[in-house]
Order: sequence, then structure tokens, then C-alpha cells
Amino acid sequence: MIEISNLTYTYGGDLKALEDLSFAVEKGEIVALLGPNGAGKSTTVKLITGILRPIYGNVKVASFEVSENLDEVRKRIGFMPQETALYPDLTALEALEYHADLYGVPNDEVDVRVAKMLELAGLTDRKDDLVKTYSGGMKRRLALVRSILHDSELLILDEMSLGVDVQSRNLIWNQVRKLKQEGRTVLFCTNYMDEAEALADRVIVLDQGQLVAEGTPDELRRRYVGEYLIEVLIDGLDSEQGASWLNECLGMEIEKVSDPLNGGPRTAWIKSKSGHSDLPVVIERLSQKDLKVVQVALREPSLGDVFLAITGSKLRD
Repeated sequence: MIEISNLTYTYGGDLKALEDLSFAVEKGEIVALLGPNGAGKSTTVKLITGILRPIYGNVKVASFEVSENLDEVRKRIGFMPQETALYPDLTALEALEYHADLYGVPNDEVDVRVAKMLELAGLTDRKDDLVKTYSGGMKRRLALVRSILHDSELLILDEMSLGVDVQSRNLIWNQVRKLKQEGRTVLFCTNYMDEAEALADRVIVLDQGQLVAEGTPDELRRRYVGEYLIEVLIDGLDSEQGASWLNECLGMEIEKVSDPLNGGPRTAWIKSKSGHSDLPVVIERLSQKDLKVVQVALREPSLGDVFLAITGSKLRD
């Protein structure tokens, strides 16, 4: 459904947003596009939707070259932007009817489709209220159903559940799952790792404009973190005794060590293949170094752990 080949894009001739990016999204897949701020996610979406034109490389949607067949491509795409881009002085009913007109939905189908979308969004009872009176969750739900009103084959969702309550988030997630059951393709950008973990068949991670990791959530967990993580809160570990020191001390691979807070305990995340049988080994070896284990826990790694392992923990602005 999406084919991106050797894609490069530069802003103003100097700031390289994407560099030689290539990936594909198959029909019927749900794919999460992840990355720190400035990684190139928004630029990628703008190139897929034809808002930007590539400097070098190719973007295809449903086998159409985007830059050469923009009208054909946009018929097939439903786009939910991070900013909901709804007209505040229209009602939900008017907003959907306007969108249907823009995308050429046949007149004899408009009423049925709009009614269905209002029901999917849980807005039938509020269809005649102005959008500006809606909560954030209601606006996101309206933006989602607007993106599928014209029977789009490909949904591109940018921060689909940004700022919404738990109930709205649950409804949006369920709608995305139904879209997959209907055979539609979904590419979504998110900063919520649990969202990617819950919905994505496959994850693509960008950093500094390049693809740095790709695979299913389970594949990425095994590749970058391992089967288990042991979290240990350690008292007496000074600032000179970081990950490399602990690695040598324990004979086990250290994922990361937190910075000390006011000279207090630090947390170490230790990769483990054996799970519970590694716990007494860790405690014993730390005790031999006169380090006090304040707290210890074993868990399976999350996609958030994977993300930090790939991109690092340094803040991006």
C-alpha cells in the first residue's frame, strides 16, 4: 500500500529531515511510526500525503507515484492530523457533510455514511451541537470518522489519542482494529508506546531522518532488550560506578543506570535470559561489593524499553 524508496528531504537546503529512507507498508497492516522529536515522522507523513514533494527518492501509494498522481492518491487516503483541523462553528453533522462533498461521496450515499460515522464516533446525540462545544475526546473521535467517511483504503493517523480520556481512547483503538478487519491499512504516528504495543502489527523507528529499527513489537523486544529486565534500586552506587562497572561486577549486560538523585539510590536495568533464577545472583554479587539492594523486580520489557535502547534517553527538542 505504501512504498518509500531512498527518500531524502531537506528543509531550506541545510536541515536534512530525511536521508535515504526506505520502507513499505503492506495492505491490511497496522504500522506504528515511532521516533524522538525531530526524527522525521511528520515529514514522512507530509511526503506520503503529497503535502511535500521529495528532493530525492520515490513515494508510492497503492502503486501510484504520489507526486505524479496526487488526485488518485488522495482519494485513497484518510488523514487524521495531530491538530484536528475541525471548523469550530460547524456542527458534527455539517462537518461530515462538508467532508463528503469535498471528497465526492455520491449524493445518494451521503446521509447513510454520515449517520454511520456519527454512530461510530458516539456522537449521534450531539450531531447538531457546534464542534467548539465538544471535549477533546469528542473532537478526536469526529476527526477519526471524518478520515474514513470517503471509504479510504489507507488511514494515516497522527497522534490519534492525543489528550483524550480513557473512554475515548478505547473507542478510537477499537475503531482502528475494526478498520484492519475491514481490510484497510493504517499507518499511525504516536509518542505513546503502549498505543503502538496494543495496535501495531509492525513498528518502524526513525531517528535523525533515518530508519534505525523495524519489526514486530516482539521481534524488537528480543533483538534490543531480551527476554526479561531486572530492575534494581541500589544504595551506595556512586556516580563513577555506571553501566560498565556493573556489567563487570555482575557479569550480566546492563541496559542502563539512572542518574543519582541527591546522592540517593540509583536504579539499574539488567538484561536477563533466565528470569527469576538470576535474581539471587544479582543480589549476592551486589552484596559482595557492599552495595545495598533496596528493591528488586523482574518484568518483561516494554516497547518503551526498546525505544530507549534504540534512540537513547537524551531529551530531543
